[in-house]
Amino acid sequence: MTEHSLMGAISAREEFFYPDTPLSALPEHLRLAMPKNGRPGIQLLMRSDAPLSLSLESESFAAEWFRMRRIPVEYNTGNGEDQGGAMVLMDRPAQKPDYATRLAPFEVFDCLEPLDGALVPENGLCALYLCLVPAADIPAGTHTAVLHAGSYRCELEVQVYDVTIPADAFPVTNWFNLHAIAHFHGLAEDTPEFYEMVRKYARSMRRVHQTQFFLNLDERCVAHRDPYTFDFSYLEPVIRCFFEEGFSTLEIGPMLSRGKRPDGTPDMYTGRFTCAMAPDIPIDTPEGYAVTVRYVQALAAFLQEHGWDKDVVFHIHDEPDIHCPPEALEPRKQQYYLAASILRRYLPGVRVIEAVSSAEFRGGVDIWVPGTPGYEQHKEEFDRLIDLGEEVWTYVCCGPEGGWLNRFLDFAVLKGRLLFWGCAKNRISGFLHWGFNQFSETWNPFEQTSCPNDTGIGTNFPCGDAFIVYPGTDGPWPGMRMEASRRGAEDAALLGLLREAAPAAHDELVGRVFRSNSDYNDDPAYFESVYEELLQKLELLSN
Repeated sequence: MTEHSLMGAISAREEFFYPDTPLSALPEHLRLAMPKNGRPGIQLLMRSDAPLSLSLESESFAAEWFRMRRIPVEYNTGNGEDQGGAMVLMDRPAQKPDYATRLAPFEVFDCLEPLDGALVPENGLCALYLCLVPAADIPAGTHTAVLHAGSYRCELEVQVYDVTIPADAFPVTNWFNLHAIAHFHGLAEDTPEFYEMVRKYARSMRRVHQTQFFLNLDERCVAHRDPYTFDFSYLEPVIRCFFEEGFSTLEIGPMLSRGKRPDGTPDMYTGRFTCAMAPDIPIDTPEGYAVTVRYVQALAAFLQEHGWDKDVVFHIHDEPDIHCPPEALEPRKQQYYLAASILRRYLPGVRVIEAVSSAEFRGGVDIWVPGTPGYEQHKEEFDRLIDLGEEVWTYVCCGPEGGWLNRFLDFAVLKGRLLFWGCAKNRISGFLHWGFNQFSETWNPFEQTSCPNDTGIGTNFPCGDAFIVYPGTDGPWPGMRMEASRRGAEDAALLGLLREAAPAAHDELVGRVFRSNSDYNDDPAYFESVYEELLQKLELLSN
């Protein structure tokens, strides 16, 4: 140890640490609050020139240990509100954007590598993330645990409230990439080793309370083309894996495609949808109708054979009203309703889930998923659907940007958690994101975090947009943004309890940190106090 070994930083708040986070004398005491089945996290940076031994003295908690790894952020996010602009500022601005934490390029501790043993320093700095796991029968009250990191000793005072997070009360889906799992872990698909790795990713998704798993169908299901026949048996092992790991709903699709432009990129602005499995055939032709009917008939038979037909939601076409010229909207709607009619005829009880920006596709969609700007712009329409008893979720992706809430690496990590407080405020009942591990073979998320964009619209995607886990040596490694999403989903479930019991108290409490998706308070210390008041209110209501 050096004489500076007890210089560092420690926090149980929802905030990022950086390699140059200011260090000072470490405190001997840290207080935090949690529900009985919560899993709070603690970050610790310490100066050290030698590995640190780690231990937690406690009868109430076990510890999950992680080494925090620094991750590059090569670009700042742009200031647009949709996907058509500069999603990242590829020319470095002269000053830090006011909505960003730092001027890129910089490094941030986002990756959490599971740790079993001593914490090895990097450049004289040890970076630790500790997740407290409460005992199953932990009583409410004040508990003490002692964290030891080398010669550093910190007494943790943990206030456990008599509050339990309801299981899977707020549904979440993150779209994942099976090919990326195979590639980054050096595995051949459709092997026992591959499916065991898929299980590890499924468990990681369950950590963030994911209840649905999305399988993006591609032309592997096409058995013959003249006439078209389909075989979905290759999906059986992966579907079985996710259901066995506790997922409740298969999310699958699509039925429609935008087709391709001559250069091979998607025809984003088309007014004529084609068949997803025959992208050169428009759906509203006799041939397209026949292909689509056979496709849905075969899929329905496959799902019914395995008893999965009652546990499925379907995407007909992602974002059907986005990148849509005015003259293309009505033709798109007609083709969408045709597809929905075929789907519901052969798969009775199926629900259609779709990312949209408006409520234009009434009668075609069962689970509406507007992006946060779309919801804000058409709030009255979506609130009317909620009042009618329809299900409205929300999503973010490579937009919105600027001052809007999102989970990019150059944004405050708390913004990813506040998204879920916005869901509570607006009676939104679920959350979708496209990027759990959307890595291509052309880039490595440990070295590059701005995902290439193959749509032909805009720049690269914002840093971190495509993923919240990292392809570790032994499986997926979580990120701090993933942990923020986990706690956000838990917050939404707790806020649902408060809304049910005391609507006025719910609205007043949420309003202190969230007013809209572009008007909020993301100060971690203030949020911490409001969160503890949520626990206090729920405890009082339950006693």
